[in-house]
Amino acid sequence: MTGRRGFTLAELVVGMVVLGVIGGALTRLFLSQSRFYDQQGQLRRARMVSRMAINAALSDLRMVEATGGLVSATPTQVTMRVPYAIGVVCANTAAQTTVSLWPVDSTVYATAGFSGYGWRDSLGNITYVEAGTSVANDNPSLCVAANVVTLPGGRVVGVRPPLPAALPAVTAVGTTVFLIQRLTYQFKPSVALPGRTALWRTTAATGQADELVAPFDPTAKFRFFVAGSDTAQAGPPNPLSSMRGVELGLTSQSDRAPEGATAPRQAQVVTAVFFNNQLK
Repeated sequence: MTGRRGFTLAELVVGMVVLGVIGGALTRLFLSQSRFYDQQGQLRRARMVSRMAINAALSDLRMVEATGGLVSATPTQVTMRVPYAIGVVCANTAAQTTVSLWPVDSTVYATAGFSGYGWRDSLGNITYVEAGTSVANDNPSLCVAANVVTLPGGRVVGVRPPLPAALPAVTAVGTTVFLIQRLTYQFKPSVALPGRTALWRTTAATGQADELVAPFDPTAKFRFFVAGSDTAQAGPPNPLSSMRGVELGLTSQSDRAPEGATAPRQAQVVTAVFFNNQLK
């Protein structure tokens, strides 16, 4: 029986070199795919930041009334009067105005920070009453006596101070009234991600400040739509009553840099929000 012939040293060296080349190529492929996947994942996270910011601000911004809903505005901050409940007047006395509110989400009502109310006259003009205002549950029988139906899920409240005494009682009944809260949306430093920028929502009446979403690039800004123009401008108009909407320039970022990169991924999203309660 002849002995088995094994591998020579030269054959082993060649085999190891070939395996090393193949292994190195596969390793580079795996690393490349891993980095590509991480880069795409971080880009998706950056885009998600912008979407979350849009969803958070959309409902509030749309409810702003055009002629007096904006309190102040800068490229990084807007303060506005946002309605959270609406109804009609049942009775108006020297002490208070009784309002039958239409059904509203109980969570929204409970978490709102009452800042005052607004009422609309027969010409469509909105008057805001904020100084020294209060709201409390009132007697539903006052609405029954005025033939004002309180819908299921609605509530009857009294607001103080009342509508002007000069307003005839027959005119006051049926007047549209909405409860408002002052909200501020602002781009400012993040607490959750130090050194980065976040979008904050602050309720004036309670002082509750919530960091809605982060991170953003410092270039994230508000721009402003003015009556008669379909292009947003960099600065707020004067007077603010000519503003009809805002543009959110959201340069969002991923929370970290992807593998193989030194900076977070960014996503540029621009969206326009026009006030629903605008003059027609």
